[in-house]
Amino acid sequence: MAESAHASGPASGIDPGPAANILQQHHFLFRRLHSLTGIVPVGLFVIMHLFTNFQLVTGDFQHEVNFIHSLPALLFVEVGLWAGIGFHATLGLLYTFTGKPNTHRYPHADNWRYTLQRITGIIALVFIFVHIATLRWHWTFGGLFTTFYVSTKDGYPLAAATTARALQSNWILAAYVIGVLSVVYHWCNGLWTAAITWGLTLSTTAMRRWGFICAALGIALTIFSTGALIGARSYTPQPQDAAMMQQADDEGGGHRGKTRSH
Repeated sequence: MAESAHASGPASGIDPGPAANILQQHHFLFRRLHSLTGIVPVGLFVIMHLFTNFQLVTGDFQHEVNFIHSLPALLFVEVGLWAGIGFHATLGLLYTFTGKPNTHRYPHADNWRYTLQRITGIIALVFIFVHIATLRWHWTFGGLFTTFYVSTKDGYPLAAATTARALQSNWILAAYVIGVLSVVYHWCNGLWTAAITWGLTLSTTAMRRWGFICAALGIALTIFSTGALIGARSYTPQPQDAAMMQQADDEGGGHRGKTRSH
């Protein structure tokens, strides 16, 4: 999302390259598209995803996953989501590597937020890639994730067990904590700067009030994230999970042999 106005651009006298030149020529358009894709669809998906995973605590996780997989035109929803993530991430990387943070000269809070926004953006991107690669593509990264999949007695893999079993490893749990909190900070701080980008918070008072709302949202998402990680860590697959997945298959919600991950 859009970064703080205190961030400086490329160093004077240095050619930033064709990509940076295009960004500068169409600065207004790209900044707003970058901000918009960070809110819709990426931001809305983050909220839904964390809230769904929080259901590991309440015991309704599998029901929520089955509901998502029963949505019409789910493939088009996923294509739109990945297009938004790809566009937002590409622009974010370009802004990161063509910008020049100046926290060492101006150690103001906005400058530190800008730096953390860039750092957490890269961490979040790596985390999302590994998360998807292990759950959807079954990559093990040289055997690091050998315990990701647990099957029921009939050999059908449970959605909840995919992440839950992996999080029994302390270092994987630590990686998830860092990754998830980076996603939460990056989105909530980006939501605050997006209001500036779109001219919605023009005064210091408006920025401060919107900052309180974004901070409250960040706290709520952190609670959801913590609950999801605790629930996954302590989760034990139940017989009703397999029954619910079988019911979803009977209703056309999936295909036997494919792991449903969320």
